[in-house]
Amino acid sequence: MGKLEGLKPERVFCYFEQLTQIPRCSYDEKRVSDYIKSVGEKLGLETIQDDTLNVIIRKPATPGYGNSPGVIIQGHMDMVGEKEDDSNHDFAKDPISLKIDGDYIYADKTTLGADNGIAIAMGLAILEDNTLEHPEIELLVTTSEEVEMEGALGLSENVLKGTRLLNVDSEEEGVLVTGSAGGELIEVRIPIEYEEVENYSAVHIEVRGLFGGHSGMEIHKPRGNSNKILNDIVEELKDGFDIKLVSINGGTKDNAIPRQTSVTVGVKSEEISKFIDKVEEIKEKTINKYKSEEPEIDVAVSKGEEVSKVIDNKAFDALTLLLHNIPTGVYTMIPDNKEIVESSSNLAILKIEDEQIIIQVSTRSSTESVLMELREKIVDEINKTHSKCSISGNYPEWEYNPNSRLRDTALEIYKDMFGKEMESTVIHAGLECGVLAKKYPKLDIISFGPNMYDVHTPKERLSISSTERTYEYLIKLLTKLQ
Repeated sequence: MGKLEGLKPERVFCYFEQLTQIPRCSYDEKRVSDYIKSVGEKLGLETIQDDTLNVIIRKPATPGYGNSPGVIIQGHMDMVGEKEDDSNHDFAKDPISLKIDGDYIYADKTTLGADNGIAIAMGLAILEDNTLEHPEIELLVTTSEEVEMEGALGLSENVLKGTRLLNVDSEEEGVLVTGSAGGELIEVRIPIEYEEVENYSAVHIEVRGLFGGHSGMEIHKPRGNSNKILNDIVEELKDGFDIKLVSINGGTKDNAIPRQTSVTVGVKSEEISKFIDKVEEIKEKTINKYKSEEPEIDVAVSKGEEVSKVIDNKAFDALTLLLHNIPTGVYTMIPDNKEIVESSSNLAILKIEDEQIIIQVSTRSSTESVLMELREKIVDEINKTHSKCSISGNYPEWEYNPNSRLRDTALEIYKDMFGKEMESTVIHAGLECGVLAKKYPKLDIISFGPNMYDVHTPKERLSISSTERTYEYLIKLLTKLQ
């Protein structure tokens, strides 16, 4: 018996649970792509799996809809793999362990993958239901959306037939998304040299317990960035002690606000006691500063063995300067609308690799010129330290279409069904809609979805009742698109 058995809509949650049993983090999607393809083939429907493992399944129009333009239901198959510190989950092989608490479905100490497995589940349930009335349907499930949108970018420009696209990758019921941000990844590389030292002991410092969250949807919330917080601690310690950098690591995904960062520094052995006392003092001050917005924040401190090899001061200084000066969080708000983020930067990942310190910064903006301004600001800070950088993963913004018939129909149907207005908005997260709109300029596109919370974190949860209402809305929308 499945954990979700008995939940309604039954077939949606049946497919969703099956998806949670298949490991499907970004770049590890062959198994889930093959599963989706097998479902389409078992239903006797035209099924395409392309070179980037995107899957397209076509279902013919029902009687009375033969002359209606086709409709595309779209979502992505990959998920972000984040877990609690004490979780032994292996995202490469373990199924997601599901829990239900009231109206919510959670995972056990990991991300759930409702972003965006619920879209696939809804699409497959619709494809198998022969009682529904609808135009020709194409279910488009793309790969690697959570990293560089490689599936959408690799999609052929002549494979889709439909002219109206329903993206089911939004996370707030009752909100119709009609535009989204574009973005890119800036990677900094600080070359390092190792030096021999004597009479230095290691001290490990770790900032942990932060909320984290989606670097688009939740960047405006009062959440700490563990990379920034740890750097503040290190900078204060550098003012009073001759410390050396041994190692540093923080963040796991460029589209997730970092929750945990650790550093190991070398301290002169005769100063170790005084140094630990200073760290404890800073720890208390840091926790007090952030505890109102990050109630579970912790700064762990421990003494290690003697160290003999450290990173050169030039690289260490460049690192702390960049972490201090590179902006993170909201950069600008939409002009004349202080409720919608226009641009942001997420100081996402720190690591040491191939004799270099790597810093990865994810930037977003719904205005291309502002994205370029933000890029210039960050690159200017990088150049001051004589470090190197590269820019990749650029994806386009999805521009608002003032003449969308699909949007108008969707808003009208929502009001008829639920007796209240549906909010129409532009969001700061990046959606594949921008890529698909560039490839298929005649597409009329909207995005919506059920209530999900804390996606890209181990606290991710999906509302059961909202999923049912959103699925009913999707079905009703299909019947009205004649």
